[in-house]
Amino acid sequence: MNKKIVLVLIVVGLLAVSAVSAQNSLFLNKNNDDSMYQVSLMQAFMHGEYNGVITVGDFKSHGDIGLGTFEGVNGEMIVLDGVVYQAAADGSINVMANNETIPFATITNFDEDGKITNITAKNFDDLTGKLDKAIEEYGTNNMYVIKIKGDFSNITVRSVEKQEKPYKEFTEVAKVDQKVFNHTDVTGTVVAVYFPEYMNELNMHGWHLHFLSDDKTKGGHVLGLSDFSGSGQIDEIHEFSMILPSDDTFTKMNFTEDMSNKISSVE
Repeated sequence: MNKKIVLVLIVVGLLAVSAVSAQNSLFLNKNNDDSMYQVSLMQAFMHGEYNGVITVGDFKSHGDIGLGTFEGVNGEMIVLDGVVYQAAADGSINVMANNETIPFATITNFDEDGKITNITAKNFDDLTGKLDKAIEEYGTNNMYVIKIKGDFSNITVRSVEKQEKPYKEFTEVAKVDQKVFNHTDVTGTVVAVYFPEYMNELNMHGWHLHFLSDDKTKGGHVLGLSDFSGSGQIDEIHEFSMILPSDDTFTKMNFTEDMSNKISSVE
């Protein structure tokens, strides 16, 4: 074959590969502009895997909004505007240092894909029902983070005392070491994370809500609320990545038990 023809064929081939790569890149940029990053499994956490997997500093490099907890279940985590807050068991709110470690959490870079205006909710179920309705038009098989801001007549939140080894299952922790706080006439933000049902083996199906007051003095895992009014911003998420523990506790853990009922009981 003539050398010039061979050279032309090579150039054409390279251009075709480049075109396909560019097309794929455009597709990814359009549809996967953010990703949900998760530390460990909900099932492992429920079994008592509370050893730190990643530092707060490294965790923040994966996003600016999320929720979780800290090593030993040392309080509840709220990530808002890139700051990692701890709602401690004594009711205080603290900004966590970069060297603190995390056993379980989720985070993403918030990218507004939609809004919910004029939300009113009588109670917790009313609010999550309206969130369910809001994501129907996007598709309930996606992941979501919704940033909900407004006024609460009452909000009930919990935190958990730091655990010591040997760690017990989280259902037992919630029974004896959970601290509950009721706050009235408070304004703040709820970080609401949604996972679809088919991801129930990785995280909890449905909504998981953490709260932080505007004055940064109140917060925690949301157990209940009444008479909320406000608005929300929706982030639709199509991409997922995870880091797993590498310690012996995790590698030898038995995941054959169905944890659905236990997860529901503490949520």
